[in-house]
Amino acid sequence: MLLKSIKEKFFYWCIVFLLFFIPAYPKFPLIAVPQTHVSIRVEDFLVAFVLGLFLLKIFREKRLEIDKQILRLIFIYFAVGFLSVLNGIFIAKNIVPHLAFLHFLRRVEYISLFFIAYFSFKNFRQIKAFGISIAVALLIVIVYGLGQKFFGWPVVSTMNEDFARGLVLKLTWWARINSTFAGHYDLAAYMVMMLPLIIATSFLVKKLFWKILVIILEVFCYYILILTASRVSFFAFLCGSCLVFLLANKKILIIPFLIFSLLGMFFSEDLGQRYAATFKINLNFLSGKVKVKQEQIAAVLTVTPTPTPVIEKSPTPTVYISKVSPKLSPTIFPSPTPVLATPSAEPYEPVQLAVSRSTDIRLKKEWPRAINAFLKNPILGTGYSSITLATDNDYLRMLGETGILGFLSFLAIIFWLFLKMIDFLRKKVDFESKILITGIMGALVGYLLNALFIDVFEASKLAFFFWIMMGVVLKVIDINKERGVN
Repeated sequence: MLLKSIKEKFFYWCIVFLLFFIPAYPKFPLIAVPQTHVSIRVEDFLVAFVLGLFLLKIFREKRLEIDKQILRLIFIYFAVGFLSVLNGIFIAKNIVPHLAFLHFLRRVEYISLFFIAYFSFKNFRQIKAFGISIAVALLIVIVYGLGQKFFGWPVVSTMNEDFARGLVLKLTWWARINSTFAGHYDLAAYMVMMLPLIIATSFLVKKLFWKILVIILEVFCYYILILTASRVSFFAFLCGSCLVFLLANKKILIIPFLIFSLLGMFFSEDLGQRYAATFKINLNFLSGKVKVKQEQIAAVLTVTPTPTPVIEKSPTPTVYISKVSPKLSPTIFPSPTPVLATPSAEPYEPVQLAVSRSTDIRLKKEWPRAINAFLKNPILGTGYSSITLATDNDYLRMLGETGILGFLSFLAIIFWLFLKMIDFLRKKVDFESKILITGIMGALVGYLLNALFIDVFEASKLAFFFWIMMGVVLKVIDINKERGVN
């Protein structure tokens, strides 16, 4: 009986496990890929294993009961991407074949979870296990992030080529937390998806005890988002969350929500200053001045091979920080066995300089590079991997790598799913289904806004979760359709 149940619900339990494992397990490199610092990781093998079994099941049953329109849209997107790769390899000859196919296969891998999630459950009650798995993983992400910030827990980062090889780091006092993610931007984008879902869950929970716990979890997620100091993610969080309040007919809560959220941002010494530097606003009267104790000043790993004191002036207040290159040699770990803590991957720099540098990298280097790639071949682009690993705007990245055909075919998938959700919310459906779709819509809007400044569709932890979420939302809509909801 137990074996029969496991067999029938195998993919259901696979999704439950992946929803926990992917966010909770740090991005330790497993197998290095030549000519890039991107590595194949444990979750890639797990997803590939589940996908292989799923394809075997579909082949044996010779049927795939899902809306044919979404199948066509995804097939077109894959076909355009494949043609773009072939064009880059054999005609333009501007990309490395194995890297281009790796990028293409990663996108297939991400979207494959959409189908597995869709076929993994048959009724709304089963989604409860998904929620529990997400909540436990989220709690681990929060605790580990706080441990990095306040207790010196190790960090695994992919912020540059050296650290992506498996170097285990330790945050300096000015660095932004990564938690189990590879960078603070990825962690921030994850929180942007989580917060609308948690807000929606708070409307679903009826018992006061559980409602309080959900609100506490929401507050900690918000605090983690503040610690990442990601300006675009904070804006995306506000938009996605306000949409949830709006669609859930809780408009009265929008104003207090915005007041609380913005006050937290203003009083954040890091995020507040970054917004202030962006819009040229003086927030000293709100954030105050922070006195840095001598023991808080940490050493930073620099390119200088010998200890060379360099004196720099901090923006507020007048504090002098001594940057000393420690006598450390980077240690590479071929397997996830952290044994050495080193300085952070994020060296200290004044907030104004950091904001200016971040803007200049996008406006003067990454975005023009993507636009130039698009102009070289507006139809198919210059192929996956042709504009390096980062563009910090996923829409420009799509245009540059896969041209207008790839851009439109991908947005057609998102637009189709978005219209399905809008149409569903207009119908008379049960409260639980409506609130779930509302939360996912808020997460979707936040995710799409994040893509304006972060490559979220290529970040594995985020992309895996996003496509599972999209598979769940389509299945909930179809389950209600089977009940006769019109």
